[in-house]
Amino acid sequence: MIFCFSATGNSRWVAGELARHLSDQVVDISDCLRRRSLPAGLAGAARVGVVFPIHGWHVPAPVGRFLRMLSAGLPGAAYRYAVCTCGDDVGKGLAGLRRSLGFGAVWTVAMPNTYVPMFALDSPEVASGKIAAARRRLAAVAGDVLACRPAWEVREGGFPRLKTYVLHPLFRLYVRLRPVREGGGCNGCGRCVRLCPVDNLRLSAGRPVFLGHCIHCMACVHGCPQAALSSGGSARRGQYRLEETLRLCPPAEGGNK
Repeated sequence: MIFCFSATGNSRWVAGELARHLSDQVVDISDCLRRRSLPAGLAGAARVGVVFPIHGWHVPAPVGRFLRMLSAGLPGAAYRYAVCTCGDDVGKGLAGLRRSLGFGAVWTVAMPNTYVPMFALDSPEVASGKIAAARRRLAAVAGDVLACRPAWEVREGGFPRLKTYVLHPLFRLYVRLRPVREGGGCNGCGRCVRLCPVDNLRLSAGRPVFLGHCIHCMACVHGCPQAALSSGGSARRGQYRLEETLRLCPPAEGGNK
């Protein structure tokens, strides 16, 4: 069983690739949080994986809540592993997985950058290169998971403590000061409401209303067909479409599809 939290699709794609290698089932973390329960049959699982993105060099708050739920409901004998997606590095954001939650294996996988309030999107060449490298890395990760091997292959990057313990609190402040807003052009399609993994949006009179618990995952910003939502400098940096990058980087002939 592979639990997945995803906003722009990167982590969902990673979970899907792993599931194909492992013949496992992918379960949406947001659905578990909404139901406040774990799936039936978890107690008999020999291995349990969690796939999620890093946000501001830290585990996203909803994922943290889910991990505590999982830790309480997961038998101690199950092999626990995590695969974390990131633009480049994760700082010290994953340290607690091994120390307090008992994960025996943790990997990071670099994926195309999506945090456009502060950073530019990767060029098509860089994004395609990340996808190709991710395919190779996930094949190796799946082999380790099948063998239930211990692992700690985490790219912390330079100055990891500074990033997680100093810059992450500033990131949280930035999220509050630069909320996502509708800047005109909305046609009331409601896609942003459906995409939001933390239920921070509803429609009122055909316009999105933000409910005050945004995590800056950028699902609504990148998913809006009208490009009507933005935060900070995101409007001038464009929208990320994973499917476009995948078309530029198809699987190698004979590889896992």
